[in-house]
Amino acid sequence: MKLIWLVLLFPILSFGLEVDEKLTIRLLKISESKKTVMVNRGTEDGIVEGDHAKFIVTAGIVARSVCVKVSPTRSVWSIYRLVNADFILNDSVMTLKITPPVKITKDETQSIVQEDTPSNLGGDPANLGIPLADGAQDLNVASDKMSAADLKALEESQIPLSIVEKNLELYGLINISGLSSNSKTNVGDQAFNSSQSFHHIGLGVEYYPKKEREWFSNFSLLGEFTIQKHDSQAYNGAGITNDVNEFSLGLNWHPTKAPSMVSEFIPYFHTSVNFGAVRSTYKAGTNTGTPELSSSGKTSGFSIGGGYKFFTHKGFGARFIADYYVRSEVYQEDDLSKIHNKKVGGPRLLLAFSYRF
Repeated sequence: MKLIWLVLLFPILSFGLEVDEKLTIRLLKISESKKTVMVNRGTEDGIVEGDHAKFIVTAGIVARSVCVKVSPTRSVWSIYRLVNADFILNDSVMTLKITPPVKITKDETQSIVQEDTPSNLGGDPANLGIPLADGAQDLNVASDKMSAADLKALEESQIPLSIVEKNLELYGLINISGLSSNSKTNVGDQAFNSSQSFHHIGLGVEYYPKKEREWFSNFSLLGEFTIQKHDSQAYNGAGITNDVNEFSLGLNWHPTKAPSMVSEFIPYFHTSVNFGAVRSTYKAGTNTGTPELSSSGKTSGFSIGGGYKFFTHKGFGARFIADYYVRSEVYQEDDLSKIHNKKVGGPRLLLAFSYRF
């Protein structure tokens, strides 16, 4: 009787998918060649190592592949027939259909498409260019003949190719000099003391779309706040101070590379509009007794330019930008009852450091 029950239960315990059975899958990681992918299905869904399958979307067959590594919640597939590479993208959803095994010839003259036959259809995922996703550390190292040390080395050695899930970036720039100056004549003891400093501090936030297949995925939106302070002194002791607090709203365009790529220099174009407040002060010198003259006003302007970004897989990054900046300043009546209009403009070089999360 026990033998009969064992025979009846064996097919259930084996839990493998039959030919033509289907699963809805999501592509979690993709190798650079798009010939190896990791999906969010594993042994819990009936997938076993050595399974052959078709990847299918509404438009038709995307690829044929063989399972080379499997864990309870993840599996790694080697693609040996790539029909439409445009659909092999991070986070894309498609149908996996189990198929009979395909006889793969090593004779290239007998192959329908030479590049469809990979040189290695199995082995360690570390050799396939696929990092393990979160949750994939549930591999059964005993049955997969992979030691804990090997698994740890694999996780540490693989880094993601994209940080598209980190779609908010916080960046900052700073340029501070705290100089002072003293000017005096060679006749008499008249001297003038003033500041000769420059402060430019900026903090910004940039938003990147998560859907990389959409037409707008190469654009990002940003907002920035900057504080600028300029102190200077003329040869005759006259001192000038300009304080500018400015907000910016802008758009960045990444035409050639996705802004989520890591360990790559990503070119981009930038444009923004700026608005804020300014206060300007003039003084003839601290030792002359001449009163200060000052006025406040509003600013408006724009900037346009381009540069490069660089990100690490942990989200840290840097950016360089060269732009042309224009700022118009409209002042209220000063102490002499005069209204002034001032324009500032020219090229700038900026460097900022950032973190994406």
